[in-house]
Amino acid sequence: MEERGVADRILALAYGNHPKSASLKPEALKVLRALREQGTMSIEQLMGVLELNQDSSAGRKHFYILMRPLRETGMISTRRVGGKTSYYLSYDGFSQFLREIRKEAEYWLTPEGSRERV
Repeated sequence: MEERGVADRILALAYGNHPKSASLKPEALKVLRALREQGTMSIEQLMGVLELNQDSSAGRKHFYILMRPLRETGMISTRRVGGKTSYYLSYDGFSQFLREIRKEAEYWLTPEGSRERV
């Protein structure tokens, strides 16, 4: 399986095709690769991977803007350990996101008369 093609497809779910958000995809791919290799990482570690300045408000803002779509789609989850936030990949979270999309697609893409009543 070609890593780049698959990553492009799942990142398209998170970032779409708008040029401004699509420009975040290369950095998001770095985050996914780092988390695949390391498992769990702190904000500081991920900002280091992205070469963002941890002390600047612009660096932190960019980090959170980059991470938001990955978290909203369930690809990445967080947990607090000892007062620090750690990020990790979450197949379960992403799977739940896909189940919700599937339900919405079934509702909107199935004609009213042919839907099963639950």
